[in-house]
Amino acid sequence: MSNITFLEGRAEEISAPSGQFDVALASLSLMYVIDRSTAAREIQRLLRPGGRLVAAVWSGPEQADIVLFQQIAGSFAPKPPVPGVGPAALADPGEFLAQLERAGIRASVDSETTGFAFDNFAAAWDTLAGVTTAQVPSDRQEQAKAAVRAKMWPMGDGPRQFRNLTHFIIGAQ
Repeated sequence: MSNITFLEGRAEEISAPSGQFDVALASLSLMYVIDRSTAAREIQRLLRPGGRLVAAVWSGPEQADIVLFQQIAGSFAPKPPVPGVGPAALADPGEFLAQLERAGIRASVDSETTGFAFDNFAAAWDTLAGVTTAQVPSDRQEQAKAAVRAKMWPMGDGPRQFRNLTHFIIGAQ
């Protein structure tokens, strides 16, 4: 497909010309944006008139197993340098919807429970904990593993289905 362009970079400063995109996709990334108000304006700037935004973000740990996993494992890591950034940062996307509106994008949220399965704890840890515990010394990683295992695999190792309430933010200029 020659009509698709993927760009990588900070949402607050996207190096692309204004008004060039029909759609902006943000899959599980807006939760990690430091200045979401600036990002909303930047998304609007990139879109052609009538352009659309489609984004996915996780709910909070009580409704998203992946967030619970990340928060437990992350509690053993150094504190993030910026508050309000992380897997559950947009569990309530209301403020971001208002930021989008101020930027000129009318958006709404459609939520759906999504899921995926892991054969065992080790498979989940290998898939989900790499970034979260990258800065954690090995002895603390073992403590993090024990904490996640105790909370999320209380009946012992084995398959586990992760259920995650996912918010889909859908907007248009």
